[in-house]
Amino acid sequence: MNMPVFDQGGQEAPSGQQVTEVAGWPVGTDSFFQPRRAAFWVLAALILNGLFYTGYMFWLGVRVVPVTAFLGLTVWGIYTMLFVQAFRTLDLLEQHPTEAYVLAFAWGGMGAVYFAAPANVAIQSLCAKLVSPEFVATWGAAVAGPVTEEFLKLAGVILMVLVARNQFQTYLSVLIVGAMVGLGFQVVENLSYTVKSAVHFPLENQVYPVLLNLFTRGLLAGLWSHAAYTTIASFGIAWFLLQPRRPMAARIAVAVLCFLLAWGMHFIWNSPLLEDLFDGGYAEMAVMLVIKGLPAVIVAALFWHVAARENGTYLHALAAWFVPERDLIRDDEWVRLGAPMQRYKVRREMGWTYGWRARRLKTHLQREQLRLIRKAATYGRGPQTLKHETAVRRLRAKLDPIIAARTAAGTTAGT
Repeated sequence: MNMPVFDQGGQEAPSGQQVTEVAGWPVGTDSFFQPRRAAFWVLAALILNGLFYTGYMFWLGVRVVPVTAFLGLTVWGIYTMLFVQAFRTLDLLEQHPTEAYVLAFAWGGMGAVYFAAPANVAIQSLCAKLVSPEFVATWGAAVAGPVTEEFLKLAGVILMVLVARNQFQTYLSVLIVGAMVGLGFQVVENLSYTVKSAVHFPLENQVYPVLLNLFTRGLLAGLWSHAAYTTIASFGIAWFLLQPRRPMAARIAVAVLCFLLAWGMHFIWNSPLLEDLFDGGYAEMAVMLVIKGLPAVIVAALFWHVAARENGTYLHALAAWFVPERDLIRDDEWVRLGAPMQRYKVRREMGWTYGWRARRLKTHLQREQLRLIRKAATYGRGPQTLKHETAVRRLRAKLDPIIAARTAAGTTAGT
């Protein structure tokens, strides 16, 4: 009997291939420490260069408004951790190690910011000479920002792919890195604006600027800022990488279209469009920001949804091939492998019905199942996966008696 074969993107291979010809599984994964690859040194050198620049700018802020600088660093640090936790929750296969998140964030916040700042000034100066200073005052940010910032952020995503190509097996693995690059740019930019606003704040208060920027730039603009734009552009890179059978022209066209879409969203956000329709009040400003930013978050969410579905398909294919034992992954668990919200719902209902300990065991069980699948897909089944297999069976042995005892107690009470 000829079984279907899946490629590294979780798609069914062409008919005629036998199950013994599984396309490259287990695939192994490259480390992000690749001193033999030029992309590694380019990425490292530019991040280090940006680190000195960003550190110097922050130190200037510390000398003038120290309370704002350190409070802002704390607030935006917590803000970053919330987004990182969300990205890790979506990355069911834990496809990237911690260093991938750090590198992506560092490129966005240091490498890209370092080049974007002078590039934006140069473009606006050129526009002032070719058009007029009044044009730059109104449209300068819309003309310069999307061109330089979207290009530089996406360059970081491409560099990371070149450094560790085998880390990127799904759309989601590319989108998470893209979102982290955008988040890095967004957070460092927000921290910079926070410090600058404190220097010129009309009141002698170093706390209000932090709260004001957190509200406007973090809450009102956070969902449809740089993380969303880079997610949109990164989808084109993901499609280019994971559709090798498509014509090269089509793959390049999709990548370019996604970049242009991100550029357009960023242009609209930076432009003065709609400003004449609203007064300067906070309520009306909030409405305007939502109207201008909502298209970006809708498109980014759509791409996330597509990537999550593809990730679920890939996960099911891995589990079906590498972990067929029903005592390790039962049928109902297999169905929910690629659905984070369904898995959370099961844990929540487990806690309501069987208690907190049952919920905690179920959480650990789900996590070990995913780690077993990832480890098997990377290195194959064997001694390297034995720890996770043992953990799944041990957790199951603890969880099943709790469920049986509570069910029996409920049945007895009912009679």
